[in-house]
Amino acid sequence: MATTKFQNNVRTRLYKKNYQGFSQSDFLEAAKNIGCDDLDNPTHEQIKAGVQYLIDRHNQSLKISDSENLTEVLTESETIQETENSTAITNQQKEQLITVQAQSMGIELTETEITDISQTVSDSFTDFVSAVETINSLIKDYAQSKFDSIEQQIDASNNNLRDYIDKRTTSLQRKSVEGAVTTKEMLEQKSSSLKSFSKSLSATFKTQ
Repeated sequence: MATTKFQNNVRTRLYKKNYQGFSQSDFLEAAKNIGCDDLDNPTHEQIKAGVQYLIDRHNQSLKISDSENLTEVLTESETIQETENSTAITNQQKEQLITVQAQSMGIELTETEITDISQTVSDSFTDFVSAVETINSLIKDYAQSKFDSIEQQIDASNNNLRDYIDKRTTSLQRKSVEGAVTTKEMLEQKSSSLKSFSKSLSATFKTQ
């Protein structure tokens, strides 16, 4: 089945919001649920509704609703090692939990970033809740650090542009002033020469 205008427009908007991986059936489901019958001639509001439907559907699938779901994530590959006062988790389990929690907060992390964050997580916690709270805090701190770095780069770029514009403006103003002064001097010289010529001409007529 060929792609439709509804699918192309909704996919483009989702991509700009960092949402990917939807199948053609997902777009058909979205169109059906929002009441878009003409997929090749959707309205602006139907496209917006389709985007929101798929975002909500995506986010809903990532939510962890209770401690049983957390246990499933942590025990997917290995058995949890529990002692009397703490719960031990492996690096793989930490990375899995970081991935799930980051996605639930709408934060996309690369494999390298997930590994970096996991290395700062303790190997044992008193319970699952404290593990999740710690990981959430680390993810937010990591995201904040990235945002701060990007903001600093933008500020530096803006300052460089501002300095460049100030220097060019100052240069143009200086050249304008220099040009005006040169023109004034030339006019004064011309005026002086004209006056001198006029005096010489008058003197010549007087002697005749």
